[in-house]
Amino acid sequence: MTLTLPADAAAWADTWRDRINDRADFAAAAADFEATFLFEILADDRYDGDPVRFRVTLADGACTDAELVDGDADYDFAMRGHYDAWAALLSGELDVSASVMDGTFDVEGNTMTLLQRQDAVSEMVAAAQSIDTEFEG
Repeated sequence: MTLTLPADAAAWADTWRDRINDRADFAAAAADFEATFLFEILADDRYDGDPVRFRVTLADGACTDAELVDGDADYDFAMRGHYDAWAALLSGELDVSASVMDGTFDVEGNTMTLLQRQDAVSEMVAAAQSIDTEFEG
């Protein structure tokens, strides 16, 4: 089933949680890792709506929650980028590490921890890329 962002954002978050938990490589990479991530899609020329925010909670090799959130949310790490950049990342056109390094995405949180858990983050992105996603605009 194809999900459209941002129209189907809540269902997309549920699917993302399930896809993360289906990945054995994620479970291994995220073992003994507890963190909450905020992923934020910002408006740009392609999408002029309100920011779309996903909060993803990890604990001991599992994604315990992935949800759409409004306003302020507690998190340990954040990744923010414009709608067009998210569309390119989720379609596989952009590499997550390169996109963070070149400033396409803004990342907030303890850099050393993110580098140590780079495989877990890459698995989360791969899980997101596995969702049949259509983008507005």
